[in-house]
Amino acid sequence: MFRDREDYGVFLNLAALRCYSTGSELLVDAEMSTHVHLNVFTDCPMRFGSALRMSYTKYFNHKYGRKGRLGEHGIFLQRISGFQHQVVAMNYIFRNGLHHGAAATAFGYSFCSVKEPFKEDIFGETDRVTYTSRTEIASIFPEHADFPDNYMLDYKGVILRSCFMETRRVEQFYVTPRNFLFQMNRLTDDSWIRDQEQDKTGSPIRLSDIEHDADENAIARMLKNESGRSFNKSALTDLSLCELIDKELAIRHGATSIYGLPETTRKRIAKELYHDRHLPMPQIKRCLALP
Repeated sequence: MFRDREDYGVFLNLAALRCYSTGSELLVDAEMSTHVHLNVFTDCPMRFGSALRMSYTKYFNHKYGRKGRLGEHGIFLQRISGFQHQVVAMNYIFRNGLHHGAAATAFGYSFCSVKEPFKEDIFGETDRVTYTSRTEIASIFPEHADFPDNYMLDYKGVILRSCFMETRRVEQFYVTPRNFLFQMNRLTDDSWIRDQEQDKTGSPIRLSDIEHDADENAIARMLKNESGRSFNKSALTDLSLCELIDKELAIRHGATSIYGLPETTRKRIAKELYHDRHLPMPQIKRCLALP
């Protein structure tokens, strides 16, 4: 779903638009190479999700010369009721990069909002703004897009999360920076279930609920990754592999992206990557859009 860094930024900009157009409040986000997790306070979850997905699909298909739906059929929705249920759900989304082995800690993964809560207290950082001209900001959005005057860009041309995400509300769930740090480093155990039982609002949220299409083995690997000991810093990420494929290998074969290559050529590239770079075949296949 994301083949270079620009894609991640465009998705976030479109999420900001959809929050405004649907009156929704985005609390937590995590964008992985193959899927997205969003924790949203809204009266119209399907309209928000469908509009965001449609606008991003249009961008992605136009950029890469592709056609058709992007991702699985439909959108997975789960209602979250209860204070502790919400904390657990946010914990899992904040730590998604850690669960998928993309970082050694929750804070090591770039494409999520984990560094937003208590930013000044934990990191001593404030937002880096380059320009705030409404005309310049409008240039990054689709034509005739409506957005509020408070939207500002960072130095990468991406709408600041602080402009459209409800980070203050997130902080109210964690209360203190110290507790937030504790939650980001806390290993999943039975205490997570006991915490949610205090709400008396239904079944507890588990990692298998957030990662609804993962099997038992995948969930076990994610829980093992929580310790950070499984993280391989030298492993090639999906992002790096996609950039290598699109900017070198696809061009070498006369196309601007993999979607301009026939499947036979992509299979030949897959064999080259497997034998020359010793990469896992599942990773090669997903980055080459092979079945």
